[in-house]
Amino acid sequence: MMQTQAIPWEFNLRLPRKTTSKVKELGSGIHDLPAEVAVVVEKNLAQSQAELTSVPSESTATVAELVERLTTIRERIWRLRALFAVTLSHDTAIEANQYVKLFQSLGAELQAKDAAEFAKLTTGHEALLMSPPVTVRPTIPLATQLWCEMRWEAAQQRSTRPIRNIGPDTIHDGMGQFL
Repeated sequence: MMQTQAIPWEFNLRLPRKTTSKVKELGSGIHDLPAEVAVVVEKNLAQSQAELTSVPSESTATVAELVERLTTIRERIWRLRALFAVTLSHDTAIEANQYVKLFQSLGAELQAKDAAEFAKLTTGHEALLMSPPVTVRPTIPLATQLWCEMRWEAAQQRSTRPIRNIGPDTIHDGMGQFL
C-alpha cells in the first residue's frame, strides 16, 4: 500500500536542493568561480594531493646520514624562506613547503632512532621546522586573468553606453522621440 501525503493548497512547498558536489558541501566557494578557473584550481589540488602520497620514506639510512641530510634540508628551507621574504615568489614558497614536509618526515624517522640528535638539530628553530607548511594559494593562469578582465571591460562598456538625448515634445503625444 502506497502512502500519499496531502499538501494544503495554500502552501507552496519548496524543498532545498541537495548538492551533488563535495566542494559545494564544504562551502569552499569554488563554485562561484568561472568554470575554467575552478578546473585549474581542482587540478592543482589533485596534483598536490598526489605528491603528498608519493613521498617514499627511507628506513635504511643511518643516524649520521639522516643528520647530514636534515642539516642540508634545514639550510635549504632557510634560504628559500629568505628568498620568499624578498621576492614574494610563490614558486619559492611552494618549494620551501615541500622541503618542510620532507624535513618533517625524515625528522620523524630520526626522532625514532635518536631523539637527542633530532633535538640538537631543531633546537631554536622549532617554529620554522616543525610547524605545518605555510599555506600558499594556487595561482590563476594569466590567460584566465586576462579573459576575466576583458569580460569585465566589455560589461562596463555596455553599461556606460551614452543615452540618446531626447528633447521635450513639441506635441504632447509622447511620439516626439521617434521624430
